[in-house]
Amino acid sequence: MKTIKKLTFLFFMALAITACSKDDDNNGDADGGGQGGAGDEYFRASVDGNAFAADTDLATLIGGSLVTNNGMTVLSAQGSTNSGDFINFNILNFNGPGTYVTADDLTNPNGMMYGELQGQTVNGWVSNGIIAISGAIRPGEITVTAQDDNGAEGTFSFEGYNGTDETVKTITNGEFKVVFDN
Repeated sequence: MKTIKKLTFLFFMALAITACSKDDDNNGDADGGGQGGAGDEYFRASVDGNAFAADTDLATLIGGSLVTNNGMTVLSAQGSTNSGDFINFNILNFNGPGTYVTADDLTNPNGMMYGELQGQTVNGWVSNGIIAISGAIRPGEITVTAQDDNGAEGTFSFEGYNGTDETVKTITNGEFKVVFDN
């Protein structure tokens, strides 16, 4: 079980690093309409009752992608702070606006994660199918309210489980609006 937890954590860390490689100076459409003019992005929530808001400075720490490969579409989004804390999610088999769940079943490929950078270590609290079998958390929910070729927006909430110290973090009132990097 510990091996599965470690592999899950590494999987989400790789996705977090991938989603975080964005430069907001080159995105959006020229007229500022649609989902994505510069400065339109946000990623915020409450983590155990404390405010989390991704930073939006010049080297923006908010990003998203919508990729289709071999008939499967994946929506990914992340927001990070300058101190390295982040929230990200991945929806596999994304098929447009609607509600998607995490950690409800072992076979559910969707996932969310909250992470904190502490020195050289990243502590992560995950909500995914593998964690679902532990029974330690309630399922999470991502509601995509709008999506087009430029970006997506919506809400999210979840409980994340840390397999290292067996703690749970509760993420509520999550809101996001991202411009796609691809």
